[in-house]
Amino acid sequence: MRGDYHTHSIFDDGKSTLMQMAEAAERKGMFYLGFSAHSYQSFDESFCVKRNKFQEYLREAREIQALFEAEGRRTNILVGIEQDLFGKQEKGLDYTIGSVHYLHQGGEYLCIDASPERLSRIVEEVYGGDWYRMTEDYFDLVETLPERTGCDIIGHFDLVAKFNAGNRFFDEESPRYLRRAGEVMESLVKKNAVFEINTGAMSRGYRDIPYPNMPLLSLLRQLGGEIIINSDAHTAGTIGYGFDYACAAAAKAGFSYTNLLTRSGFAKIGLSCFQSWQEETILRGA
Repeated sequence: MRGDYHTHSIFDDGKSTLMQMAEAAERKGMFYLGFSAHSYQSFDESFCVKRNKFQEYLREAREIQALFEAEGRRTNILVGIEQDLFGKQEKGLDYTIGSVHYLHQGGEYLCIDASPERLSRIVEEVYGGDWYRMTEDYFDLVETLPERTGCDIIGHFDLVAKFNAGNRFFDEESPRYLRRAGEVMESLVKKNAVFEINTGAMSRGYRDIPYPNMPLLSLLRQLGGEIIINSDAHTAGTIGYGFDYACAAAAKAGFSYTNLLTRSGFAKIGLSCFQSWQEETILRGA
């Protein structure tokens, strides 16, 4: 039994329609699929739902949800949003993923996941080449996600390392990096946040491991945190991408279960059940 709740379509920066995403999820045996378009940002419209398109997105998503339910399809559709910290708040949704994609310095919004060249330029021009000071600013913002977005899920916790494969720019096991990341992770666990294991950078060729990285994922387990596995798919073909790897990483970190998001909230499901795609009983209180 699997679910995938972090997906994008042609309404934002994805390549497939909502219906194509839903039908692909059904073919892949997903029990749950969540639509999670990027929230609108007036200062950067390059990858978000446009200002006049949100109601169209919501209407089309709800129509697909109703159709799948009426036809008794295998896949249950949920309608959500990936709410950027600085984005426009929307209502009428089933769930919210809270994410940080920008730093805010000197009155400017600085996108951290556009390209490695752009991020390098930000670090040089704004932080004097100090990558760890940049990451500390990023995690400071991540800590505020529950209060400022009302999110159900923390999106790609260490997105700041998207272009850092092989420690290209900084050491992801550096005490300085892990100290602030760990403090913020502990703070979010105390706020009952659910962290996604996100395979999106893997499907797009930036990393060969998911977010969070293994030291942070292991810390999350030690702190008693909760996880949910998501693909951050931008095409129908990448729904569920790398889920077996994500399960293996979760198990290595010490997790025995992940979560599914249902109409009634989060439900624990054993990793073996999630990984095997079998229709087994959801484990309550595991």
